[in-house]
Amino acid sequence: MSTKTEEIKEETKPKKEKAPKEEKGDSSKKKKTYTVEELLGQGERMELFDEYGKKKKIKVKIQEGKLKKRENRMGYFFIIPYVVGVLLCLAYPLILSAIYSFHFVRLLPGGGTDLQFKGIQNFTRVFEKNITLSTEMMTLITKLILGVPLIVVLALIIAMMLNMKLKGKGIYRTIFFLPVIIVSGPVMSMITSESTGNGIQAVDTTIIEEALASALPLWMANSVQWVFENIILLLWYSGVQILIFLAALQKIDTSLYEAAKIDGGSNWECFWKITLPTIRPMLLLNAIYTVVFMSQDSIITPIVVWLRDAITGVEGYGYSAAFAWMYAFVVLIFVGVVALCFMPKPDVYAKQIKKNKKLEKKTRKNLAKHQKQLVKNQVKLQKAIAKEEKMKLAGKDLGGGKYDD
Repeated sequence: MSTKTEEIKEETKPKKEKAPKEEKGDSSKKKKTYTVEELLGQGERMELFDEYGKKKKIKVKIQEGKLKKRENRMGYFFIIPYVVGVLLCLAYPLILSAIYSFHFVRLLPGGGTDLQFKGIQNFTRVFEKNITLSTEMMTLITKLILGVPLIVVLALIIAMMLNMKLKGKGIYRTIFFLPVIIVSGPVMSMITSESTGNGIQAVDTTIIEEALASALPLWMANSVQWVFENIILLLWYSGVQILIFLAALQKIDTSLYEAAKIDGGSNWECFWKITLPTIRPMLLLNAIYTVVFMSQDSIITPIVVWLRDAITGVEGYGYSAAFAWMYAFVVLIFVGVVALCFMPKPDVYAKQIKKNKKLEKKTRKNLAKHQKQLVKNQVKLQKAIAKEEKMKLAGKDLGGGKYDD
């Protein structure tokens, strides 16, 4: 009976709540972790500012549910193939080619490689072997400067036309996307090889060529002449961009246009105030895609053919890796310039809010610094008063002599 009564007493005793673990060291330096229940329980008693007026950073511990944990696990499971593919098919070849670019690579009969360090000799050899490389690079950059805006603008115009209410829109979309398939095959090579001047001409450009040759440098005249000769080719290159713009245009809420029409907005104003700001991220995407696509096409520049021949040439893998890295570096610089040109500008109001937050943070910091200095001065004053009191009790003044009442 005694044991039963003891068990009943133990059950009836109120269970003590587990006290939160005290943090070691100074509690002001380490942040306390709160649960959501603790935050809701404290309510207005939660101190949001410290003694210096600085806002505290409250760390909240949120326990995820089983469904959330399972979704996270499935997300990690689905991105594993992508991560493995990036590491094996992208990161490893890039690192290996960067190592090869500074070495002379010799293939061994057993399947291995023998690396002999050459420093920057492979990079200097690229300029020595390809005398016209700098001229071709400038020609490529000029073609990109002229061709990228032209392709993006043509793609946007055609996408807006295909987004209108037309009969048989699906047929038109198929027709404009067909060149993407044709360009990637041997058909395009046959067309360009049989056409005059190795390009698809829409009009006779003899007079334009003579005017350009007399007014511009050779590399710039060749680029502008190439654009005039290949207007149809540039139109063919805009298939993917048309689809991207078309998808972006179909996502715009039609109520915005209705509200603008009610306020008296014209089609031109609707384009500049609604359409263009909404699809601005797609402009950046299409511009970068066009730069990468054009820089990899042998019809645009012969450097791609030189790179292809360098792999199977006498110079070996080290020379071809150095050549590829130099070309990739130039293309990446141009991609960065395009990204800066098409990158959306920050909102004026968001910029002002950010500026006000910085000013508020700076003011709080100065106020906290001032409060700390006041506390330090007060501590010094208290110490000086205590020291003076001790000296008075000892019968000495501040000069060191006897103290007379």
